[in-house]
Amino acid sequence: MSDLHGPEQLIVNELLNHGIFTSTITPQTSRQMADAINALKRPQTQQRLNSFFKGLLGVVPDNYQENLLFLPGNQRLDADSVHVFLATLKAVINLPELQNQQSDRVVLTQTIVRQVHSEVVNLDEKEIRRRITALFVDRFGLFTPDMPEVSAVERTEEIDDYWDVSPDFNYVAACLVEHLQAATVDPEPTPLQRVNRALLTQRYVDRSSRVWLDLVTHKAEIAEQWAQLDRFDLECGDDYALLLDKSRKKSEAKPAVVAVAVARSLGVGLPTDTVTTRIHQIIHQLFPESTINVTLVKQALTEMALVRERDGYVSPTPIAHRFSMRTQQATTEEK
Repeated sequence: MSDLHGPEQLIVNELLNHGIFTSTITPQTSRQMADAINALKRPQTQQRLNSFFKGLLGVVPDNYQENLLFLPGNQRLDADSVHVFLATLKAVINLPELQNQQSDRVVLTQTIVRQVHSEVVNLDEKEIRRRITALFVDRFGLFTPDMPEVSAVERTEEIDDYWDVSPDFNYVAACLVEHLQAATVDPEPTPLQRVNRALLTQRYVDRSSRVWLDLVTHKAEIAEQWAQLDRFDLECGDDYALLLDKSRKKSEAKPAVVAVAVARSLGVGLPTDTVTTRIHQIIHQLFPESTINVTLVKQALTEMALVRERDGYVSPTPIAHRFSMRTQQATTEEK
């Protein structure tokens, strides 16, 4: 496996964060990102990226006109999300205001939500908006929230919000649809790749894991692979291993604060079916005046590798105790 250069590190990290890397340079594109986009046009860069992914995980990103897509098996969508996803693609591609428009690509959020709801009738508009936001804003970064500037008088009124649609939307949409339609089966991973897949999705592995012995055997090589991204450190103890993300230093989101508190409250573990109740209890303790989405708290528990679930019980990982909490500022910070 070849060592990665700066632009290649950026591309890989974008793919791990969002699942896509788009190739259009706009006035808002940073110089660092523009350098990475230009680097991707070189065949040797694509070869080095494929070599890295192949060695690390046993799979490579899809490439559609130099827009990259990386969705390993564990990131596949459920049926309702696929329906929302495809309906959103159709709604955006068919919007008259976006036809042949590469500069002003701002669309009314509610227009898209209502159009999708006309096709996905089993979900209400609130849930559809949540799923579109999770997919196209948070996960793929194809929509950017755009709120108009308003005067102090107008702030007392209800203000319409908008999404700024990426100029790469159509290219990425085609790549995503092609990926969903493909019936490919990933090759059987090597023991090392199996460990890396577990670390990517769980960030935490202990002695009870099926990959533990392979991790112990290959830990030096695995640590070297992840270190190439200048982002991850592999910490190995006698009975655990953590993939520490150096880019995740601080979170001010209330769901993340609640997630840390929930994880630290679990003790030796709680039955899985009681975790939702515990989340509500912690929300009431920390933010009694706020409405916090329980689903977002559960996502934070997983994404921050704060808990592990096994045999019907949820228990904290060592990561949960690496955070200090300052609830008055709604802040968690990794020690």
